[in-house]
Order: sequence, then C-alpha cells, then structure tokens
Amino acid sequence: MSTNSLMEMIEADDIGGSWFVTFADMMTLILVFFILLYTLVDHEFVVYKELVSSVEVFDSDGNKVSVIDYAIQNGLDMEPLKPIEEMIGLVPASQVYENINQTIFKELESMIDNSDLSESVDLELIGDKVILQIDGRFLFQSGASDLKNSARAIFANLGYLFRQYADYKIGIRGHTDNRDISTAQFPSNWELSAIRATTVLRFFIGLGLDPERMTATGYADFIPLVDNDTAENRARNRRVEFVLEKQKD
Repeated sequence: MSTNSLMEMIEADDIGGSWFVTFADMMTLILVFFILLYTLVDHEFVVYKELVSSVEVFDSDGNKVSVIDYAIQNGLDMEPLKPIEEMIGLVPASQVYENINQTIFKELESMIDNSDLSESVDLELIGDKVILQIDGRFLFQSGASDLKNSARAIFANLGYLFRQYADYKIGIRGHTDNRDISTAQFPSNWELSAIRATTVLRFFIGLGLDPERMTATGYADFIPLVDNDTAENRARNRRVEFVLEKQKD
C-alpha cells in the first residue's frame, strides 16, 4: 500500500485516523523511554528526569509537551527505574556490596555471640560498610592511650577474622570523653584520640595485618554516643570504631 493511499484511508475515516495517530505516539513514547532507561540506569533520578524532560512529543490535541507531562496526562508511572532493573536483571552496585558484606557481618556476629565479646562490641551493617564498635570501658583509662589487657584480648580475636577477609579496608576511628586534657604528650583530645587510633593500628600490624589496608583517624570528643554526665558514660565514649569496607575493583 502506498503512502498516499494510507493517508487517504486515515483522512477518510476519522475514527481510524484517531487511533492510528495515538498508537504511533505511544510506540514512539515507549521507544524513547526504553532507550533512555537503558542508557541512564546508573544516573541519579534527578539527572534522569532532567534529560527525559528535554524530549518533547505531541499530545492528542496537537500541542507539543515534554514526554514527562505526556506520561502524567496518560496516567503512566514516572519512576520506572526500579521495576526496569528488576525486569532486566540489573542490581545497583551498592546492593551487590551489601550482599557481599553480609558474609563478614554474619561471621563477626557469630564470633561475638560465641565469645566473651558480646558485652564490649556493637555491630552494624550500614549500606556497604560494616561498623564494629568497641566499648571504651575495655580499652583505655581516661586520658591514656595505652591498651588495657582486656583490649589486647578483644583485638587478638578480631585480628584472626580480619586476616580471613584481606580484601576489606579497615578504618580505625578513635574517640575520647569530654574531659579536657593538656599535657606534653596530649595537648588536646584531638591528639589523644588520634594516638589511640594509631595505637590500635600498630597492634594489628603486630598481628600481621597489612598496614596498607588500614587508616587511623581521631575524632576527639565531638561524636559522643551518650552524654558525658557519668563515669560510665564517659567510658562508653572512650571507644574505638572499625569501619570495614570491601575494596572495590
């Protein structure tokens, strides 16, 4: 059938012409959506929406509108990224690492539950990071950076597991209570917290862990867990945190 005869048929039949134009618009819309979704699955939704908004189509009244406005007018879902990912089998990278981290998290959890660490350790899985927090009561005296014997025992247990997961980076964070300190060794809590983190790092190096995997950072008393209003609370704030994160290729 020639183009002219097709157009004559459409013009001769208002109903037929109406459904054909609508069908063509919808097919174009679907094609544009799938092309954009395929190329933009790794973009944030804001960026995705801005790019899609630049695409314009004609609505049923012949007015030029953005593809988003057209979709809204026709009751279409404007947040299709998640369903599309599920349909074509794509999984966000953060979800992949979260699934991987479940393994080390469960091993740490099992080790804590089956040892005497349960009273001294808190464990969390936040996104793609495993956060391990050691209660300060078992680590340092107030104003000191020397490890208690209980700290050495705790770290020896952790060191064994850390060696099994050599592909994880380990961020060591030192914290203090809010008591001011001003000595030749520690002019402020910043130096004290940094030395505490470094002391822990050096202990793990002594256990055979690769120093390139680890970093040590001091946060002074600026991120307390609880109010520093009792001796027990101040001891809790004198803590060390381990942030375990799988090294990405």
